[in-house]
Amino acid sequence: MSGQLIGLLLLGIVTAHLIVISLDGGSAGNILPDARNNAIESIATAYRAIEACGDCDVEALLAAMGSSNSSYRLVPDAPAVPEIDESEAKLAADLAASAGLPPTAEIHVNVEAPATDTYLPGRRRYATLDAALRLSDDRWLQASLRPVVRSQWWLRFSVPVSVLPVLLVVSLFARRILRPTKALAAAAERVSRGERVEPLPVIGPSELREATAAFNTMQQRLSRFIADRTTMLAAIGHDFRTPLASLRLQVELLDDEAVREPMRRKLDEMRDMIDATLHFARNDSVREPTEVIDLAAMVEGICKERSSLGQAVSWNLPTALPYRCRPIALARALCNLIGNAVHYGHSARVRLTPGDRTQGLSIVIDDDGPGIPEELLERVFEPFFRVESARCQEACSTGLGLAIARSCITAHGGEIRLENRDGGGLRATILLPA
Repeated sequence: MSGQLIGLLLLGIVTAHLIVISLDGGSAGNILPDARNNAIESIATAYRAIEACGDCDVEALLAAMGSSNSSYRLVPDAPAVPEIDESEAKLAADLAASAGLPPTAEIHVNVEAPATDTYLPGRRRYATLDAALRLSDDRWLQASLRPVVRSQWWLRFSVPVSVLPVLLVVSLFARRILRPTKALAAAAERVSRGERVEPLPVIGPSELREATAAFNTMQQRLSRFIADRTTMLAAIGHDFRTPLASLRLQVELLDDEAVREPMRRKLDEMRDMIDATLHFARNDSVREPTEVIDLAAMVEGICKERSSLGQAVSWNLPTALPYRCRPIALARALCNLIGNAVHYGHSARVRLTPGDRTQGLSIVIDDDGPGIPEELLERVFEPFFRVESARCQEACSTGLGLAIARSCITAHGGEIRLENRDGGGLRATILLPA
């Protein structure tokens, strides 16, 4: 945002300078009004003085009227001058009026602007004004003057001189003003990944203070909601386990092993289902603190553990990949996905690909199983949903593995995608922010 503010300011300053240039651009090189009037008056005065001189020394008179920026001389014939333009015609008419001549008097005027617009500190720029007036004796008074002209050299320096100090001040204040905005964005990112952040200081512009206060209130309410839900689920878990423990004790007191063993297995299934359900409902992944780990080492450890149990697990991982996450939650999600690949697809091939800040990193798990029908690729993430197909011939799970895995990955700000591979088998892709 600071870059946008600075860019907007620059656009405004440059636009203002362009407007000034467009309004004053045509006057560059034109004779200043006062210098023009002085030149006309000087030439008219010389003309009247020569006409009134009579038998006096005209050359001495003209020499006395000259200066470093003007000279006068008499010539017998009219000098050759190019065709005059509109501004020169207006100058000739003003000169005739000042000298008391009729508008039809023969007056030649030629103005040459400076060749370049080079700025030299302390130096003025001059045009060349040549004028010729017919005298009463048919001779010509030729005047050559150097009037001061307009110069726009300042435009070359006004932009940097006006922009640089403003940019410096605006950059400092923009960074200071937008610092709370960056802190709010960073805190929102952490909260979206399930982290707990301290309340932010309510500073900055009024709109930002309102947003920060609303963010702090939202986080307090979320924390209170999670705490209340955890307390409620703990009570529910206690209420479930108490009768199960009583039933388990009564089963163990049975003498008939043929009756006791099936009941024991059924109680174990009920216990596992209750534990998995409470774990999913508690969503412990959002309560685990984050830390920086070597993600490649963690994935390799999970794969090696599975491989040591005789399962067909292979992996392709980078040497090291530091990553901030909740290790227990992320490992649980990986174990569920790799376990599903081994159980239903008979093998698991794990590939970890580092990413950048725009794309993030990915963990891909392929298997060689029958896959999942396309219309069920999203439904399998629903709690307690199980595919009734060749992929799951028996009720072998609670139907919470993928739901828990998605919950863990979502708590990290990532997502899980499932797709059937062209060559057969299922591909599970974990996408995590960098």
